[in-house]
Amino acid sequence: MPSLLLGVTLIGNVLAKEVAAPILLHPSTASEAVAIAAYKGMPAENFSKMVSTAFENAGFSSRTSERMKDGTVRYTFAYPVAMEGQVKNIEVVLRTDENIDKKGRCATCFLRTTVLTDFAHLQQAPWMLQYAVNRQVLPAIDQAYASIQQDGQAFMDGSLGFDYKNQWQGEKNLYENSFVGIEQTSLKSTVIDAYRAAGFIFQGDIRKDLRVSDLVFSFPVDPDQAEGVVYKISLASQLDASDRCYPCEITEVYDPYQKLPAAGLSGMSKRLTLESRFAASRALALEKLKNSTAQFLRAGTMFTMPPKPAPLGSPRPHIRPMTVT
Repeated sequence: MPSLLLGVTLIGNVLAKEVAAPILLHPSTASEAVAIAAYKGMPAENFSKMVSTAFENAGFSSRTSERMKDGTVRYTFAYPVAMEGQVKNIEVVLRTDENIDKKGRCATCFLRTTVLTDFAHLQQAPWMLQYAVNRQVLPAIDQAYASIQQDGQAFMDGSLGFDYKNQWQGEKNLYENSFVGIEQTSLKSTVIDAYRAAGFIFQGDIRKDLRVSDLVFSFPVDPDQAEGVVYKISLASQLDASDRCYPCEITEVYDPYQKLPAAGLSGMSKRLTLESRFAASRALALEKLKNSTAQFLRAGTMFTMPPKPAPLGSPRPHIRPMTVT
């Protein structure tokens, strides 16, 4: 069964448009064979109890503990994720390698990464459930590992150390900003109004698929030309039973290197001020959008201002081909 492994490589917000689900916004690894720490001389019974107690104290319930012939022990825990008055038990598995000497002590006992066993299903689950899993389960896992690090310090192999990085790094949105409780049509109208008030011309609402649509705008380059800077706000939506956002997420989509229409003689002065006018209007639209949607931001998040892009009309960066040696 596919699984999500929690431990090393950060997948940050900069990749949000490329990842498939909110649950991928936090650290993950490609293999569960990553050793976090090694213990020597610790009674095997104490090692097992240390692991189980740490997770139980962090809010997990212990389900099974299976010892394999090769010395591998598979611990299964469940965490009760509370959401909308209901509880969903999320199962996690921790594998250890316990090489026991004749005295029943760890010759070397390896503590390894934790796996969400139902990752394939969770990745397809509603985004709000994925956010709830992130927000509740990941800090609990971090707490458990912190307890293990502290309680097993006297037996820890110093040459390996305790190579664990916290999984929970605060609320992150799949897209730039996330809203809950507002009707999708109202959110679209709010976005359109904010950009119109800042000088953008609304061109249309283009549906890309069942979940994503683009609100397309044009920013006037010259006063006497119909063509302008192409600018989009992409809206990805999941709705509740009342057709309200649960959540709806937006992100800015436009190419600062896009080819601009040729300037007429009467528009040369306007062309010289295009970048400053566009930057000011964009900032004004985002500020209006921030103020008008504050009450609908997904809990725990703040309105994110997209980073300032390259100046309009800049030459497109040349990407050098990789050199193979």
